[in-house]
Amino acid sequence: MKRTVLLALVTLVLIGHVVSAADGPGTTRIARWKDDKACAFSLMFDDSIPSHIKNVVPELTKRGFTGTFYINPGSGQYAANRQVWEKEIPASGFELANHTMTHRGGATTDDIAKEIRSCNDVIHATTPGLAWPRLVSWGQPGGIKPEAWPVTKEGLATMLSENHLVSRPDFGGRGAMIAFKTGPEMLAHVDKAIAKGSMECIIFHGVGGDWIATPLPVFIELIDGMVARKDKLWVTHHIAAHQYATERDAATVSVASSTAAKISLTLTCTADAKLFDRPLTLVTTVPADWTTCSIDQGTRHAEASASGGTVRYEAMPGSEAIVLTKLAKP
Repeated sequence: MKRTVLLALVTLVLIGHVVSAADGPGTTRIARWKDDKACAFSLMFDDSIPSHIKNVVPELTKRGFTGTFYINPGSGQYAANRQVWEKEIPASGFELANHTMTHRGGATTDDIAKEIRSCNDVIHATTPGLAWPRLVSWGQPGGIKPEAWPVTKEGLATMLSENHLVSRPDFGGRGAMIAFKTGPEMLAHVDKAIAKGSMECIIFHGVGGDWIATPLPVFIELIDGMVARKDKLWVTHHIAAHQYATERDAATVSVASSTAAKISLTLTCTADAKLFDRPLTLVTTVPADWTTCSIDQGTRHAEASASGGTVRYEAMPGSEAIVLTKLAKP
């Protein structure tokens, strides 16, 4: 019994040794979220309505934030601003997501499949420079009568898989003006995500107009509070957070070699590289006398400063070695 306990303690020490940033040069951990932030948080907006263009996009842009917009390309409100939705918003780095073509459902499963596929086709057409297939965020439209949504849970799962759609977190408990009605309530949700280290979101309809509308001052209070927490928050698209988490959980980093002037690492990942193609943030322990270093991986090159005996940087999972080289002090 004592031997078993001793072996268990030794195992825990070794695990701690592998992940501890205070260990010897070359010890590397994969950050839980990009840039070693505490959590990933997404702002999501349903129904492609005018207040998103009038109020949301300008306010997010002012603060350097992004958002995920669940569009209905066959709706009248989308058609009235088609140029903005299909040109300006994607060009500004916002994410378009699938909310079905019309938000009206259909009489048959084939109708539902067409609603989903047609919306994906529009999103594809707005980003011709990106390789397809690729992952797209999915938000099931609410408020549709059961007879207009004649698809089983299993049937829907098949449709989503066929279209490379990833379901966002459930609307329940995350809807603005339903689960949260004030800025402090929304920020409490943000703080819970920070404490848990999770991926979370708030889902909006109108902002300063339209339906289920969040008053603009409430929305501004939220995003200003998020600015104040920016050192802990990765404010990002839903798919970016999903890709990062999937790769992180399927990745392994190991030290190939380590000297006083150079460290070589490998970063492998079992996730499908065609769909999961984001860099991961790594934190590597370096010798105490390192102040800056270069990071090279294939054609990728960057330089980074050492802080507290570690260097933080991004690397792509794959077969190419990651090489950190000490740079001479200026």
